[in-house]
Amino acid sequence: MNKFLPVLFILITSAAFAQKKPLDHQVFDGWQNVSGQRISNNGKWIAYVVKPQEGDAALYITTTNGKSKISIPRADTVRFTADSKYAVCMIRPFYKDLRQAKIKKKK
Repeated sequence: MNKFLPVLFILITSAAFAQKKPLDHQVFDGWQNVSGQRISNNGKWIAYVVKPQEGDAALYITTTNGKSKISIPRADTVRFTADSKYAVCMIRPFYKDLRQAKIKKKK
């Protein structure tokens, strides 16, 4: 019994220190948002935009079978043409340039 108590104490204290770290603002900054999901009319292409909390977004266009994947940095608002041959998207300015312009109150 005397040998069992120190082992039990070590196990309990190590379990207390091994808890998951709490969510804070640093963890939140690493999260990304998926938006703008589109499927082409013929069903062969999928497009979606991945946006970080702070920084430039990226558009991903992939085939439904997963064999081909295209990424376009800073792209947003994607649309496929009616015949599904082309994807049209809007390219946004760099996040850091846009932020500096807002700070300087430029239009």
